[in-house]
Amino acid sequence: MLKFNALQLAISIGIAAASGSVYADSSKMVNPEAGVVVGYWHNWCDGAGYKGGNAPCVTLEEVNPMYNVVNVSFMKVFDVAEGRIPTFRLDPAIGLSEQQFIDQIGELNKQGRSVLIALGGADAHVELKAGDERAFADEIIRVTDRYGFDGLDIDLEQAAVTAADNQTVIPAALRMVKDHYQAQGKNFLITMAPEFPYLVQHGKYVPYIENLEGYYDWINPQFYNQGGDGIWIDGVGWIAQNNDALKEEFIYYISDSLANGSRGFHKIPSDKLVFGIPSSIDAAATGYVQDPQDLYNAFARLSEQGQPLRGVMTWSVNWDMGTNAAGQAYNEEFINDYGPFVHGQTPPPPPAEGVPVFKGVENTRVLHGGLFDELAGVTALDKEDSDLTNAIVVEGSVDTRQIGTYVLTYRVQDSDGNETVKARSVEVYSQKPVFSGVSDTTVLIGSAFDSLAGVTATDAEDGELTDQIRVTGEVDTAIAGHYTLTYAVTDNANQTVRVERNVVVNDGSSCANAWDAETTYVEGDQVSHNGATWEAGWWTRSDEPGTTGEWGVWKKVSDSSCGGEIPDPDVDPELSVTGLAQEYVAVNGVVTLSLELVANEALDVTVMAIDSSNTVVNQAKVNLVDSRSITFDLYDTPAGRYTLDVVGSATDGEMVVFSQSFMVKEEGTVTPPPSDVPPYQAGTNYQAGDKVLGSDNAVYECKPWPTTAWCASASYAPADSLYWKEAWTKL
Repeated sequence: MLKFNALQLAISIGIAAASGSVYADSSKMVNPEAGVVVGYWHNWCDGAGYKGGNAPCVTLEEVNPMYNVVNVSFMKVFDVAEGRIPTFRLDPAIGLSEQQFIDQIGELNKQGRSVLIALGGADAHVELKAGDERAFADEIIRVTDRYGFDGLDIDLEQAAVTAADNQTVIPAALRMVKDHYQAQGKNFLITMAPEFPYLVQHGKYVPYIENLEGYYDWINPQFYNQGGDGIWIDGVGWIAQNNDALKEEFIYYISDSLANGSRGFHKIPSDKLVFGIPSSIDAAATGYVQDPQDLYNAFARLSEQGQPLRGVMTWSVNWDMGTNAAGQAYNEEFINDYGPFVHGQTPPPPPAEGVPVFKGVENTRVLHGGLFDELAGVTALDKEDSDLTNAIVVEGSVDTRQIGTYVLTYRVQDSDGNETVKARSVEVYSQKPVFSGVSDTTVLIGSAFDSLAGVTATDAEDGELTDQIRVTGEVDTAIAGHYTLTYAVTDNANQTVRVERNVVVNDGSSCANAWDAETTYVEGDQVSHNGATWEAGWWTRSDEPGTTGEWGVWKKVSDSSCGGEIPDPDVDPELSVTGLAQEYVAVNGVVTLSLELVANEALDVTVMAIDSSNTVVNQAKVNLVDSRSITFDLYDTPAGRYTLDVVGSATDGEMVVFSQSFMVKEEGTVTPPPSDVPPYQAGTNYQAGDKVLGSDNAVYECKPWPTTAWCASASYAPADSLYWKEAWTKL
């Protein structure tokens, strides 16, 4: 029986004991039949998240069956002293022997699921040179035959994308590998995971795509970690990747641009385009889709114009099964949101001639305690043998008395010995109890307080559960302070729901929603602190508003609070813009402006770049509260003089304008900065305030704590890294 429970999704598969040599059964390679849901698997334990969460190590058999493509991360150079050729080593901390790992890949293959090896990663050192093609191809073949991989995913990032001769050597080696397996009647899958800004025309990933044209199977770009990068749409304006309010528009327009090779992007056919997003806010700095309906709607629009996408990708299955900073499980939200959607949207291709065909073997859900017949509605037909339904063999079982996701494997064989195998996931579900009346409240000192007054709990299957509510914590109305109560209730499916409630006891003279370091806040909670009102972006405790920075958990939403002063309405709005250089060099026609906007009150800001003919070449709108960093890209930018106009509009209609000119010069003509600033060197122990020259000959300053230590890392190299703004300020 293959079963995933709500805590661990552990599949109990009988693995045969290893004997003899440790090698996989390489008799065939599994290719997905239709839509793909790609998840990366960590070959390490306990990954740290962007928001303080944890990604556990898991075995391959624990990966949810709706991931029909699993990318093992990573193949790379583990020690440069061993040479330039990347390889793969199983991390023993995972708790698997090599034979167990191989057997689990084989088990996924039996379920019709592909397992690829991913090359690279964010910190990988991959630097191949001309002449390495054969050696690298041989190593890929060795690793593939040893473990049973079905293909390779190019996941090079940062400096590795263009390092040495990677752009030609890697495609050449992969062509050799594909041809090698093609001669055996197998299709070795080749995929890529470029960061989407590298997919502009003449972008850094384009050589890989062009050199593997006709060889690659699909591309799953990373639409995460790029912050203000985005796309310009006439009539809409600039749509940034991290603009949650325009998430549907971003997904649709960036996919439409790639599928058609328009708006400055390289073409990737829609049937080879897989949309990559993070599984949680811990998995990536930006890019998480708050409302899955945004993706559903965008995919529907693409389908309506005859360009449905191939599927979705996520970093990562481990983060989907991980926990946030409070230790709360993410409960596989990604695969539960997008797995059924993708597998239900994309029809499979027509079957091969003479092979049995299943009908009715689709992923399904069954109510807890209900009846389930694994053969109901399932048929098997064959062109020569006609109806083979009675010959279907089902492996596995479903226990509807326990919630979880189960895997059934269907097999049928025709009279010619052709066998068709298809996996099916069956989710036994129960709706969780729902609380009502558990809202934060304020109580006057000395008044009566009943923690259960007005509180109810109901369940869709079990009905009223109010009398089973358990409350932990106490409120002493004789003493002013902040108190936390926890309400819990468990249904008949053994699902427990817990809700926290904050109760403030005061004399009515202080601010009821004043920030408290011991109180837990969640997304949308607003507090008063230091004369301003702040809103939490996600779960937080002890983070003081005003200290978490632009990308931190607290955002200022008002310059007034119940305990603070309201700003003088007669004060004129002020706007400052820094970070604009006097000169820029256009790289492949692209110029990037990194700007810092600061205002003394909330402003609606329009940022415009205007050429010498007074034509607006790009425009973006920004909702500015206090301060904000933005990246502003200009495409197809010829040399010449340009003007940056930044116009801020206050709520009362008053406007403030910033205007400054700058030059764009051809590559190699930028005036060098002062010679006393040293060039950047990775590994140097830079201190806050240290200045260096980036590879673009611009001057960068190391940021103060807590990001100072990052200045030494090549992953944050100024001008070269996608993430340099986390560690450096461009002067």
